[in-house]
Amino acid sequence: MIRRMSVVTFLLAVVLSAMPAYGGDVYLYDESVVGEVDIGRFTTKGEVAFLTGIAKFCDTDKGPAPAPYPQISLWEPDYEHLGASNVEMDGILFINLRKHWVKNKKALVLWKIIVPNADARMASEFDEDLTLSMWVDWDQDEMWDKNELVLRSNIDIGQYLPTGDETMCFYYLTAFWVPDINEIVSPNAWWDHMKNKEIRHFWARGTIAYDDGDVSPDGEQLFGEIEDYRVSYMVMTKKAAKQ
Repeated sequence: MIRRMSVVTFLLAVVLSAMPAYGGDVYLYDESVVGEVDIGRFTTKGEVAFLTGIAKFCDTDKGPAPAPYPQISLWEPDYEHLGASNVEMDGILFINLRKHWVKNKKALVLWKIIVPNADARMASEFDEDLTLSMWVDWDQDEMWDKNELVLRSNIDIGQYLPTGDETMCFYYLTAFWVPDINEIVSPNAWWDHMKNKEIRHFWARGTIAYDDGDVSPDGEQLFGEIEDYRVSYMVMTKKAAKQ
């Protein structure tokens, strides 16, 4: 059987090719994406190919999230970070079967984690796992609560060290279930009106932490990086549901 390359597979190949290539590229995934994408193609080629449907990148705006959203004081940004630069919002991609999140469907999140000066790092530095976390402000109260944590994954990168590669890049594919926001968000909350649709926008915060499983979306953090994205969520109106 011949499989066509999905739109997102082609676009992701373009995006990844535009990023710096590292000899130490590693492709990892969380069990939550099994059954959603072709695991073999991802782990060998870095391609995100959905098993069914034509996939798209989700519509996003890059942060930082505006005040009064809390900020994180970062002490050492020069260690592990997200994306090619630790000063830009370029380390997280949101991939889906639609341009918007939809209730009761999985949302895929691709993280790009850079380990600089990898050839000088020792496995003993990573006795504890690298921690990825993401919160979404579902109730739109301009803060991230503990119960708004949608992702927390731990990666053991010590097993890939020592290495002769100057820089290592880990691509880590994760997913979470999108909730029904009608059960969370006030009906008076702001949204965009489109034909038979309502598009609501939520700020998401992703963090990478070094040996810190208790990292929070505010306060202080020793190592890592913080990235904020404004992601869209589609609600079908009652009129559309009757059609």
